[in-house]
Amino acid sequence: MPKNPNGPCIEKGVWTPLPTAPPAVTNVVFAPVLAGSGFMFHIAGCAGDPINSGPGLAVASGMAAQITDSGKGPAVAPSFLYHLGDITYSEKGHDVTPEMWNTQFYKQYAGYAQEHTPLPIFAIAGNHDGKTGSTTAASQITHFLQNMCGTAGKVSPDNTADPARMETAQPYVYFRLDTPLAYIIGLYTNVSNGGVLDDPQHGPFKKGPQYQWLVEQLTFCRKHKAAGQAVLLALHYPPYNGAVDFAQRGNPTFGNDNAYPDAVPVAMVLEAAYQDSGQIPDAVFSAHAHLYQRMTVSYADDKGKAVRQVPHFVVGCGGHSPIELMASTCEGGVATFPTKPFDLFKQGNPPVNLTAPPNATVTVEASADGVDKEKVPFGFLRVTVTTGSQPKLVCEFFTTVCDSTGKPVQAGSVLADSCVVDLTTHLLS
Repeated sequence: MPKNPNGPCIEKGVWTPLPTAPPAVTNVVFAPVLAGSGFMFHIAGCAGDPINSGPGLAVASGMAAQITDSGKGPAVAPSFLYHLGDITYSEKGHDVTPEMWNTQFYKQYAGYAQEHTPLPIFAIAGNHDGKTGSTTAASQITHFLQNMCGTAGKVSPDNTADPARMETAQPYVYFRLDTPLAYIIGLYTNVSNGGVLDDPQHGPFKKGPQYQWLVEQLTFCRKHKAAGQAVLLALHYPPYNGAVDFAQRGNPTFGNDNAYPDAVPVAMVLEAAYQDSGQIPDAVFSAHAHLYQRMTVSYADDKGKAVRQVPHFVVGCGGHSPIELMASTCEGGVATFPTKPFDLFKQGNPPVNLTAPPNATVTVEASADGVDKEKVPFGFLRVTVTTGSQPKLVCEFFTTVCDSTGKPVQAGSVLADSCVVDLTTHLLS
């Protein structure tokens, strides 16, 4: 196989059309039981592993433990898991198979249940969920469509490990999840380096069908959201990333060995959608990079005063080994890394064609990576939307630390990072 001209960390994936067109209805309504202070759900990404199942099982167990014991803080019992993609991984060069879904999804989350009744799992597809092996790339996404966009009340043919869990009946690979306290818009960023919503070789990105769909969803949320109702965005590829190799891994023009010279970084695509719709989300969740990060995009007025602050998360530490280093270079070395917090566009390493939003800064606030190989911070997010006179969005990162073999080195999960967004002022509090 020819050497990638941009470095070994570049995804060689080719943008691939989906095998089915979006349906007329692309939203699903979910009504959790609101108990007291609001509702909570989990977020995890990059969770499967074809070789070492230990970390993924540890993360799944950490989330499952919070079903019966939410612990201290604002959280109530979880209503569902929202998976950020890369549910399953195949060994290099091989296709996704039913057995991979059985072991890396159904078996892994068999304990994610309340009194033996599985809690719902919603998901967006990652690049490994759509990546080609020896057959066409379109065939790879069919397993995702089978299991996550399937038929309510049906046991998937990919599932022999947990017959109590039915197929998830999402309307499509990208969809809007409607809950009483939050709208969650999930995107499919395909399989090409850096992430793309639509074919980068077929005209300006604003004419792409998924981009237009995104603007429609954000516009709907702006018009219909109630006071205190959060607008959340989920995608697999990170729009921003404080890691050293972001200059290469976040550059969509490198996709398919430089075949997409007109591709626009996904962060700038999202910002255009915010402008076209008049709606900025309250938080953005992504994965792909196998570690944890929290960044803040702070929008300011003409006088430099912050008027909106949006936390951006990378939660790619759901179980796939190894956990990466923030300081790793694309070539495999280790570079000098700034002290957090730092400005991504002053001290970080963004792609050359990515710029910060107008009147905004992007600050890398926190991270957890694999620098200690015997205390590896696999983990998940707990997201709570609270009600009352001061509704808030509370995001908490919990670690399920494992050693170099994938064995847990602590009991349960530990709170490692958190932030709170005031849903009235849209500022961090």
